[in-house]
Amino acid sequence: MDAGAANIAVTVDRGGLDMMQIRDDGSGIRREDLPILCERFTTSKLREFSDLESIATYGFRGEALASISHVARSLQVVTKTAEDPCGHRCEYRDGRPLSAAAPSAANRGTQITVEELFHSAPARMRAMRNSAADEFHRVADVVAKYAIHNAGMESPNFTFIPFFKNLVSRRCVQPEEVGRPLS
Repeated sequence: MDAGAANIAVTVDRGGLDMMQIRDDGSGIRREDLPILCERFTTSKLREFSDLESIATYGFRGEALASISHVARSLQVVTKTAEDPCGHRCEYRDGRPLSAAAPSAANRGTQITVEELFHSAPARMRAMRNSAADEFHRVADVVAKYAIHNAGMESPNFTFIPFFKNLVSRRCVQPEEVGRPLS
């Protein structure tokens, strides 16, 4: 939301424990900021001390990303600014990029994908194993609250997408069955 996005989509699998992806069409992250993106106590929002007096954001993304990069198996960022001819992709672990940002196909904005959230914290993962449904509802609740709180002309559109990789396929309806009761 701080990036001026018109659309924000949140996709989760098993309540975000297996996978969580947040995608927006905001201003994107500058390529030169990618090496420090997941370092603790780092932000691109403050350039000088006086910026603290006028900060109007939802927090420092870097603090959350730093923490997540230490416990997740994978944290990947794909981002593109309006000025960049292409996007850039970078993967992080333990607060640091695994390699330099690589050129990547991307739309303007940022996509952050986290896989296996508590991979490096097995005790935490065991405690969460039976609560994927609870975590799903918590994530949905947070997304709904942000959407409601930011409702209005300037606010982004929120989309919440539950991802079911083990979805059972259902019988397809044939054209001749339309209008007839399904048995």
